[in-house]
Amino acid sequence: MSRDLISELESKYLKIDSHRACVVAVDIQERLVPTVDQGYLVATKSGLLVEWMAAQHTPIAITEHVSQKLGRTHFKLPPGCKRYEKCCFSALGEHSAQVIAPSEQVLVFGMEAHVCVLQTVLDLVASGKEVFVISDLTTSACSVDRDLALNRMKSIGAEVVTSEMVLFEWVGDSRAGSFNSMLELVKTLRKLGTTSC
Repeated sequence: MSRDLISELESKYLKIDSHRACVVAVDIQERLVPTVDQGYLVATKSGLLVEWMAAQHTPIAITEHVSQKLGRTHFKLPPGCKRYEKCCFSALGEHSAQVIAPSEQVLVFGMEAHVCVLQTVLDLVASGKEVFVISDLTTSACSVDRDLALNRMKSIGAEVVTSEMVLFEWVGDSRAGSFNSMLELVKTLRKLGTTSC
């Protein structure tokens, strides 16, 4: 295979690379969680994923939209996470892409899919980032809004993935040091139940 063809395939079919990725968790807030579809399940699973990613020393941005009205993040932030207050729907409305997402690849999830998550993803893609939207950790009050938002994000170049896809690509090898903790997390997430992917 020619080098050009390999480069084209690599750019067209992205694989998550733990050395080039960061996390942006969008507005998983106390007063928003009860108003969205499967909000508590999504928030609980998101908190577990963030905790595991923080243990891997991953750069993590947690956004909070107008926290005086919507409350703080629903789960406890592990050490190393950075919290960003915002009033704009996009996380990049008040903060640069390099502040919110300092890595080439960005894993995005949160609430609501068709508002703040969508607008953040639109801006991240426009800034040249490789964006992966974790579908089972992304929700809206209405499933139609969520589904259309995920379709729109995919149509502009974001990859739509699941949390398990992220975890297995992140570790990449059953001999990796983080494999056992990742597998325990997968089992825990499965026990909690499924969200519509």
